[in-house]
Amino acid sequence: MIYFIDMNSNPTHKKPTKLRISRAYFLLFLVLTISFLLGIGGVWIYKEFSDFHKESQNLRKESIERQKDLLVRNANECLNFISYQNKISETRLKHRLENFVKQAHAIANNIYLGNKGKIPDTEIKKRIKQAITALRFTSGRGYIFINTLGGKGVLYPFSKENEGKNLSNFQDLNKNFIVKNEIELMRYKEEAYTKYENHHMVKNKYNAYTKVSFIKKFKPYNWYMGSFAYLDDMKGEIQKEVLTRISQISLDNNNYFFVYQKDGKCLLHGDSVSIGQNYQNYKNPIRRKNVEMLLKSAVMKESGFVSYPDPDAEKGTKVSYIQYIEDWNWIIGAGVFTSDIDKSIEIAGKELQSKVNRYIIQIISIIVLAIIILYFTTRYISSRMKQNFVSFNNFFRRASTQSYKINTEELHFTEFQDLAITINRMIDIRTQKEKELLLAREKAEESDRLKSSFLANMSHEIRTPMNAIIGFSELLQQEDLPQETRQQFFSHIRNSGNTLLNLINDIIDFSKIESGELKISKTTFSLNQLFEELYQTFEKIKTKKGKDHIKLEFTTGLDNSNSLVYSDPLRLKQIITNLVDNALKFTEKGIIQVSYQVDVDSLIFSVKDSGIGISKDKQDVIFSRFRQADDSHARRFGGTGLGLSISRKLAELLNGTMWVESTVDIGSSFFIKIPFLQNEKAELTPINKNTKRKNGYNKNLYGKKVLIVDDYKVNLTLIEQMLHATGLELYVAENGQLAIEYCIKHQIDLVLLDLQMPELNGYDTLKLMRKEQPKIKIIAQTAYALANEKEQILNSGFNGYISKPIVRKELLELIYQMI
Repeated sequence: MIYFIDMNSNPTHKKPTKLRISRAYFLLFLVLTISFLLGIGGVWIYKEFSDFHKESQNLRKESIERQKDLLVRNANECLNFISYQNKISETRLKHRLENFVKQAHAIANNIYLGNKGKIPDTEIKKRIKQAITALRFTSGRGYIFINTLGGKGVLYPFSKENEGKNLSNFQDLNKNFIVKNEIELMRYKEEAYTKYENHHMVKNKYNAYTKVSFIKKFKPYNWYMGSFAYLDDMKGEIQKEVLTRISQISLDNNNYFFVYQKDGKCLLHGDSVSIGQNYQNYKNPIRRKNVEMLLKSAVMKESGFVSYPDPDAEKGTKVSYIQYIEDWNWIIGAGVFTSDIDKSIEIAGKELQSKVNRYIIQIISIIVLAIIILYFTTRYISSRMKQNFVSFNNFFRRASTQSYKINTEELHFTEFQDLAITINRMIDIRTQKEKELLLAREKAEESDRLKSSFLANMSHEIRTPMNAIIGFSELLQQEDLPQETRQQFFSHIRNSGNTLLNLINDIIDFSKIESGELKISKTTFSLNQLFEELYQTFEKIKTKKGKDHIKLEFTTGLDNSNSLVYSDPLRLKQIITNLVDNALKFTEKGIIQVSYQVDVDSLIFSVKDSGIGISKDKQDVIFSRFRQADDSHARRFGGTGLGLSISRKLAELLNGTMWVESTVDIGSSFFIKIPFLQNEKAELTPINKNTKRKNGYNKNLYGKKVLIVDDYKVNLTLIEQMLHATGLELYVAENGQLAIEYCIKHQIDLVLLDLQMPELNGYDTLKLMRKEQPKIKIIAQTAYALANEKEQILNSGFNGYISKPIVRKELLELIYQMI
């Protein structure tokens, strides 16, 4: 059988329709939105009901706490007012005394001027005394007294026996010479206050806690008059003001402040009938019991909250906050009735229930409205997203074969626009990155070239002094050398060694700066003295370099008395030394000028020379590491290229700057600007100029025992030779264990101990030596020159420190300090 298939017929099974991203997004967003709103709404309604019940339970507690806070604030206001009144009581008393005495002085002066020359002085004095005797203040207790400036009593209204009596040696109960002190004040002042305190804190009839007086000179009769009072006299007046102030403080819910004395007397109360009565006389037994409890609690706790029954209601309590003022024996307090709070809770509960009901209706309405709005919003967003995906699809089809960019104007979302911008910039960024990579490679090649140049230059700078050291050392082995030639060779070796040491120091300083380990140590020093030292040093250096024809000037900008500054003298000296060294190196004739001047709050140093100068294109290069103005192999002048780089970094560490101004074939000027800081209290330590013995020092070292410890035999020989002529009794040890045995067998005065030794290093040797001889002096010697090494050594227990290569003069100075 043959079957014919109709190609135009529809298949019995349709292909499943694929879900588009835009439609999937629409459905997902709609479902999530509805679920989210319904979930949030349900949770919110449940939470509101739950919160309502919790608030109902906590409202009472919170209301009471708010009332407590109000009571505490108002009570503290009362205490602050009391404290303030106590503080100003002395000032008020002084003003009253001053006005009282000046009033008496005016009366006496009027009597004197009105009767002068008309009646005898004895009559005038009598009238003055009669007029002043009647003057009183402080409820009649205060009066005016008069004494002569010689100490004789003139007027004492309540102590007639003191009139006519010499009171210079009169003392009060605290042994104060009252009259003698007043006479001493009147020698220098026309009027003055005096104050005496009873440090025993014991009250008595004549001597309260603090006594204040005011005295004023009466010149016509060589008198002085005055009056005094006690601060206790002010207490009653202050207490009245305090009670008035407390009664004016208003509390919520018709509450009030109450004040009781410790003995139970009522000083302030909302019930005016209670004021002045003792609580024991109250008719209400509950009220009497409450007050008694308040008084006991106040005295025991000094302050706090107390709860007790409401005396005017069958139910309910009252919560009071009380404060005990010990100086006055007062109990201050105020309270709140819980019945008032219960009424407030009931009202607040009804309002809260009504609020929750309104919120439930509102949230349901918002959910329905949000579903409607989100339905249309999601349809709009999904259609826009579909258009954006079409744009991206078209882009990727065309960008695979040609440089095609997306038209950002066709996109509707910022994120898609940002993505399109990023894609459009891809080629440009890639090109830019290729350019940057090429530039980075050129910089790396330049850096390698500079480092290679620096290493080659460093090799030259190291080999040059090493060549002199080795060469002249070999020549010194000739036996027929004249003494003068031998001394010249020694000088060449020493100078080359110093050059090599300076080079190593520059490398170490550069390493410290690069790693951030170089520390600035500021102190007060004389800038003029620093300039003088530099001048003397470079005068000698100038001669050694054969440049005596170059004039060297150091000019100061301050006189010696004002030249004390606060900075790091070592680093400042290092900067100036580098600059002057460079100036000498590049100057063949003319002058080198070094100076400083003050510019407002800054110091500006300048080093000017008449040398070869620096071209404009090289003026920034010379401050870069490993760089010099001339990097070629044919350059005339040596150097590592580190000096100016180090100097600028040091200037920055001193919170300053450094720059150069130069013209080729005319000269260069280097400037350093740092903050100008002074310490007016600082003093320079004077130099001890005692006469020296024949060996150059003051102490006799003969017979002193010194132990030299070093694992390098050459160093042992070197130090032995340095100390040979001092008269010291020298011992040598090649390791730490042998050194400890020497300390056990001999009474050693001083140890020169190397830090880096095999098996037992210097630090461990130090600890074992201290066990044998705790008071022995030990000096550390080391070839390390790392940051903070000196501080670490001294903190480890060493008495001193010297670094290699060891200079004989420095070693001898250190030994003389220790022994």
